[in-house]
Amino acid sequence: MTLPATSAFIIRDALRTDGEAINHLCVEAYEEFREIVGEDNWQQMKETLAHASALADKGQLIVADVASKVAGVVLYCRAGESNDAGLAANTAWLRTLAVTPAHRGKGIGRDLTQECIKRARTEGAGAIALTTAEMMTVARPMYEAHGIY
Repeated sequence: MTLPATSAFIIRDALRTDGEAINHLCVEAYEEFREIVGEDNWQQMKETLAHASALADKGQLIVADVASKVAGVVLYCRAGESNDAGLAANTAWLRTLAVTPAHRGKGIGRDLTQECIKRARTEGAGAIALTTAEMMTVARPMYEAHGIY
């Protein structure tokens, strides 16, 4: 499914061929936390992020496409689809939002979040949840602006 373009990017469902780009993007996007989490934790985190495209088994990977290149990604899990976090059955979930540093500040993270909210509403979810951390000082206020805490 291709969604309407916003600015210079398109929000769309990820394709199988996007896997390598998603993995690379997630490592690149989260590397800013390397010093904060420490080298040992970063190496574990990096290994997980290097396989982020495997999250497609848990939900829908949605990407921001800039000139046919993946510039952002988020995993959207329908209500009841993935209950890794012990959520109520009527709660949708978004996780692993990442935007490549070169494309930050263009609304990509915001639009990926809005797409998850839109899908949750369309599917009749009673709530939408996410996982974040104190160190994510840009993402947290954006989530709060959308009413997601």
